[in-house]
Amino acid sequence: MEVCLTSVPGPLDCSELYKLGRCPGGVCPCPHFFYVFEGRVRCVWPDSDIPDEVVSAGEVCYFPAGHVLVYEEASRVLEFNPAAALRDCMDAMERASRMAARS
Repeated sequence: MEVCLTSVPGPLDCSELYKLGRCPGGVCPCPHFFYVFEGRVRCVWPDSDIPDEVVSAGEVCYFPAGHVLVYEEASRVLEFNPAAALRDCMDAMERASRMAARS
């Protein structure tokens, strides 16, 4: 299990990052337990009938793998993630950053 404090300075839709990072299906491969200190995070389930879930400051949630995260505003989130799945996600984010830097 890995514990992370994620700070996002402003709105961020991670859709393209998952695609650029070559995540299978263009979705996040990592399940997350979240506690939101500040901001608002939307969890989107592409190509499904599952409604979006939105969590705001002071709320706790669990998002299984297969989602897309959209930070709707500047946010600070405490995350608890399985180590191997988080490593796959972070590897994809690094690939996405390298691809974006080349563009």
